Amino acid sequence: MRKLSLAFAVLALTSAAGAYAEVPYPADQPFVSSVSRAEVKQELIQAEQQGQIADGDNYPVAMPASSHLSRQDVRHDLQHAHNMHDDATYAGA
Repeated sequence: MRKLSLAFAVLALTSAAGAYAEVPYPADQPFVSSVSRAEVKQELIQAEQQGQIADGDNYPVAMPASSHLSRQDVRHDLQHAHNMHDDATYAGA
């Protein structure tokens, strides 16, 4: 009788463990590439030439964003922003 009780306990514990198994949500979708292997290699070569790939401790340099504004335009915008917010209750720390 003791063996039968032990068998039922083991069966109950193993079947209960399956109830806690997690299923990935959303269901995993297989990856399908839209580019060929040759195109990926060409993109890699191009990125290496442009210095966009990290090489050990040599990380890529941050590229500055290009701007179409002149220095005078930026100063004008800054002055305009200061004029618009002179009455602000919080001017920074």
